[in-house]
Amino acid sequence: MQYSLVRSKRKTLALTINRDGALTVRAPLATPKKRIDDFLSEKQRWIEQTRARMVSLPPPKTLTLADGEALPFLGETLTLRLWEVRDVTRVGSELAVPVDAQTLAPVLRWLDKQARTELAAHVAQLSQALALRPQKLRLSRAKCRWGSMSARGTLSLNRALLLCPPEVIDYVIVHELCHIPHPNHSPTFWAHVERCMPAYRTQRAWLKVHASLITFLPD
Repeated sequence: MQYSLVRSKRKTLALTINRDGALTVRAPLATPKKRIDDFLSEKQRWIEQTRARMVSLPPPKTLTLADGEALPFLGETLTLRLWEVRDVTRVGSELAVPVDAQTLAPVLRWLDKQARTELAAHVAQLSQALALRPQKLRLSRAKCRWGSMSARGTLSLNRALLLCPPEVIDYVIVHELCHIPHPNHSPTFWAHVERCMPAYRTQRAWLKVHASLITFLPD
């Protein structure tokens, strides 16, 4: 089985599969190759099913700089408008963009600013409520992961979470915070997630249906 191997200071093995079906194995630094091979054998059915699903997906739509373009935003839809404005500005359900903008860079900078504010607020609230606090929060532009928690306690959240409803954002954060005491996906981990968010399956299902949103924003 062909795969890319990424070793780091993480504590557990993990798999990711991109839209082309390419498999990446993330492993702790000292994990023997036999343990990795055994892990792949255990997950073979999941790998085959996920690869089949990923390669059958239609080409993802990406945001374009066009008047009238729809931008999902925190459970709402903003409409891009090319207006005579100096900076990107939200006006009700419309997002005013300088008419002379040549690229989406101003919109993406605006989104990054919103992400830093909104995601930090969600993390602060949930961390306090659950008594699970990350050491650091960083913004990610990954195209395959909504969030992650490093062995050192760094919580990474994808800026594309801004395209999701607030309750979905909360699910991703709760999921990652629960990795602080449980650095795995064991039954104990999922039981902890359910205690923190009893309806988490609904939000997880929403992410699966809307998986293409993770590639909606260009780099």
